[in-house]
Amino acid sequence: MRRFVAFAVIAGFAACGGDSKAPTAPAPTPTPVPAPTPTPNPYAAACGTPLPAISDMYGYGIKVQLEPTKNKKILNASPLVRNADYCAAIGQPGAFCRTRNELSPERVPCDHYISGMSDEGRPGPTWYQEVEGKLVRCGGLSLPGDAPNCTLKAENQYLLDVREPEKYVACGGTGSNGSCGVCILAPSSFGVIHRSPAGLCGLD
Repeated sequence: MRRFVAFAVIAGFAACGGDSKAPTAPAPTPTPVPAPTPTPNPYAAACGTPLPAISDMYGYGIKVQLEPTKNKKILNASPLVRNADYCAAIGQPGAFCRTRNELSPERVPCDHYISGMSDEGRPGPTWYQEVEGKLVRCGGLSLPGDAPNCTLKAENQYLLDVREPEKYVACGGTGSNGSCGVCILAPSSFGVIHRSPAGLCGLD
């Protein structure tokens, strides 16, 4: 009888595996780290619908806004959109248009959205003067500029003071597609105050 009991105990250990090691627990599945929520662009929200596509930006239309003196002009750059469907949707039929009509409250945020951020850290273009075939940055605010005849306007990144007949260039900033606009001022455009100076800018 004792032999039978001993055999039964041994058989029981064998049935349970007969191993003193505890079973290994499965490795826990790592918790995925959620992707950060992108910060919404405040200018896109204020621009509304339709929103101009960044890829459709077609540089800037530049005009002489004012002539404070005979030898000083203020340039004004407005971003252009090249998309006939978009232009028709905002009431400006044609292949090219401004982001909105001039009196629309959405015009400024739409311009900011498609222009991106200038190197001054404010929305609008980065301005240059062409000197000996090279683009030299116009200064006047937080960053120095080496261009001799242009100065940024403190109140508005889209405005530029110029003092000589030269080629001036406005280019989209960070977040835009980087396209540019050109204003070439002829020597004959200086030394006189024009009744309507808006058309003085020439192109390449």
